[in-house]
Amino acid sequence: MNRKTKKKSILTSAVLILLFLASFFLTKYLLFKWNESKETMAIQSNKQKYNPYSNLKDYEYAAPEVMKLLSNKNYCMKKNGLTIPKEKKIAFLTFDDGPSVTVTPKVLKTLKEKKVRGTFFLVGKSINSDSYSKKLVKQIYNDGNSIGNHSYTHNLSIIYPHNKISMENLMKEINLTNNSLKKILGKNFTTRIIRLPGGYMSRSYYNDPNIPALNQTFNKNKFYSIDWNSMSGDAEGGHKSSDELLNYLKNSIKGKNKVVILTHDTYGKESSAKALPLIIDYLKSQGYEFGTIK
Repeated sequence: MNRKTKKKSILTSAVLILLFLASFFLTKYLLFKWNESKETMAIQSNKQKYNPYSNLKDYEYAAPEVMKLLSNKNYCMKKNGLTIPKEKKIAFLTFDDGPSVTVTPKVLKTLKEKKVRGTFFLVGKSINSDSYSKKLVKQIYNDGNSIGNHSYTHNLSIIYPHNKISMENLMKEINLTNNSLKKILGKNFTTRIIRLPGGYMSRSYYNDPNIPALNQTFNKNKFYSIDWNSMSGDAEGGHKSSDELLNYLKNSIKGKNKVVILTHDTYGKESSAKALPLIIDYLKSQGYEFGTIK
């Protein structure tokens, strides 16, 4: 092999080596970028699938904080020791007078589909009405919703004879309902949130002379009376369509960043169940997150 041919051979080999190395590093780089792209897509996919309220604790707000908010609209609620900004929007969906076998299942189905939880103020007599109602109590609880006590009979003439609180009758009803819940959910279950029939506000409206006794008894038992500051209007006036309930709610929450919404899941409230997905979608569109009261 002459010098010229040898030189050409060396150059060819060098070019081939350089081409091999370039191909090798280019392949590695492309694989790296491909894996990086896959990881990015996976992260984005997980973000889309991630429900910020999948953890029960994300939903829960302490009852004393909600009570303070309801008594003072300017109160800045706290959670885990941190002050919640005034501008943060939170909606507490609360359902009264259930469970019912006709409406509660529809409400639970909507909450599950919308990945939202609520607070159910249950009536003891309705809980014990049949076996299906008891199953609904379990479903309410197992779905991660909060449960409150709404008396046993919801009979105003028994609880407020002569339009005054009977502490004996009220506490008897609260205890009966709590015991009914324990029989279904286990002896360790407890709830400290109470919604008086008609609301605590009704007792204030009528200047009930037994309010001091009520406050003292509730403080002693660490019970918290939870009213509302917004509503769907499903107990106001006559029957309303789902669209009417939605419009009522829109007016009811105006100017409020923290809303405790009264609605019902008892018998005859089919329109309330039908309105619920509309209400949830509207609240989401307005930037509200959802909470439960514990």
